[in-house]
Amino acid sequence: MEILSFDVSAGRPAEPYGSVGVTAQALFRGEAVAVTVLYVAAGGEVGRHPAPVDQLMVITAGHGVVQAGGGDWENVNAGRRWCGSQVRSTPPGRMPTSLLW
Repeated sequence: MEILSFDVSAGRPAEPYGSVGVTAQALFRGEAVAVTVLYVAAGGEVGRHPAPVDQLMVITAGHGVVQAGGGDWENVNAGRRWCGSQVRSTPPGRMPTSLLW
C-alpha cells in the first residue's frame, strides 16, 4: 500500500496550452489509465486543449465552469463529475480549486 499526499505542494506547475495558476500531481500512470490531481489557484485557468481519450473530471473543491468542443459552458462544483473526450477549456477565474482528472 502507498499513502499519497494530496497537498498542493506535492504537485508541479502545469502551464501547457496557456494554463495559468495550475499545479498538477500525477498519482498513477498505467497503460490504459492515468490519474492526475489539478489544483487551480483563484483566477486560474486550464487552457483549451484536446482530450485524445475519454476523461473523467471529479471536482473535489470549489466551483467554476467548463466547456467541451464548441458546446455551452457548464457550471461545475464540488461533488460533481464531468466526462468527455472533446476539446475543453475553462475561462479565467471560473475553475474549481481542486479536481481529479
